[in-house]
Amino acid sequence: MFRRLAICLQGLWIFLIPCVRAAELDGFGGRLDSDANGNGTYTWGGEYREAISDNWNASFVWLNEGHQPHNHRDGQAVQLWWHTQANPLGLVFEAGLGPYRYYDTHLLEVDPGYDNRHGWGGLATVAADWYFSNRWFVFLRLNQVEVTHGFDSTAVAMGAGYRFASPFNPATHAGDPSTAPLWEVDGLIGERIQNSANSPAGMAESFDLRRQLSDHFTVSASVIAGQETKLDWGAGFAAELWLEQHLTSRFMVGAGVGAFIVSSDDNLSDSKIPSNLEALVSVTLAYEITPRLKVRAIWHRIGSGDNHDADIVLLGMGYRF
Repeated sequence: MFRRLAICLQGLWIFLIPCVRAAELDGFGGRLDSDANGNGTYTWGGEYREAISDNWNASFVWLNEGHQPHNHRDGQAVQLWWHTQANPLGLVFEAGLGPYRYYDTHLLEVDPGYDNRHGWGGLATVAADWYFSNRWFVFLRLNQVEVTHGFDSTAVAMGAGYRFASPFNPATHAGDPSTAPLWEVDGLIGERIQNSANSPAGMAESFDLRRQLSDHFTVSASVIAGQETKLDWGAGFAAELWLEQHLTSRFMVGAGVGAFIVSSDDNLSDSKIPSNLEALVSVTLAYEITPRLKVRAIWHRIGSGDNHDADIVLLGMGYRF
C-alpha cells in the first residue's frame, strides 16, 4: 500500500512542480469503447496541466471510463505532454503519455455481486486544440487505455478549458511572513458513494485541520463520517500530504495522497473485518472569499483491500488562522 502511495506522490510532484509558466484547467466528455468486446459507454474527466518548458507540459487527470456491462472503472493518471506551440493561439496538436492507476468495480453474479479490483496501466492521448485570444480553449482528444489486468479501451472526447497566464506565487505577494495564517480548519458536508453494482449514496461529513508547510505543500488531518451505505466503516481518520498550486490570488487547486484509518460499522452483520489502513487519493478546489474565509470542495477516493471502496464528495467552508 505504501509503495503505491509513494508512486502516486512522485507523479503528483510532476503535476505541481513550482514554476512560472502557464497552467490550464479543463474538463471533457465523450464515448468510450471496450477493445475486448466492443461495448460502448460514456467517458468524462477533469484535468490540470502545467508547462515545464516551451513545448512540454505535465498533467494530472481524473478519468472516468463509464459503465460497461460488467465493469465500472475510473482512476487517476499523470501524463507528460508534447505540443506544437510554445505560446498557443489557434490550432495546436498535442500528444501525452503516462501511468494510470485504476479502480474497477467488477460485477459478479454471486454475492455480494461485485469485486473492487485495483491495478496499473498506461494512458496515451493525442489531441487537437483550438486556443482563443481570451485564454479559453476547446479540444478534441483520443484516449487509449492499456491495463495489466482487465479490458483496454479507446475513447473520443470533446472538452473545454481555461489557460491561466501563470500560476500565482504567494511568496512574491505576501506581506510579513510571520503574520501570514498557516493553519486552516474546514467543516464540509456531502455524499459518500459506495463503489458497488448500484453505487448507493448517503450523507457524509468531514472536519479537517490543515497546516501549510510551504507555498506548495500542505498536510491535513481529517475525521470523516458517512451513513446509509453498506460499507465496513462508519467513520475514520485521514492523514494526507497535499501539493497545491495558486492559479490566482484567490483560486487554488491541489491533489493529495495519504492513508485512511477506518472504524467498523457494528450495524452491518455481514461486514468483513476492516482492513484498518486504506489508501486515499484526493483532489481539491478552493476559493478565498477573504484572506481568512475560504470555500473548499474535496473529492476523496478510498481504495480498500476488502471490497469497500468509496468516493466522498464534500463542499464546505474553511477558516485560516
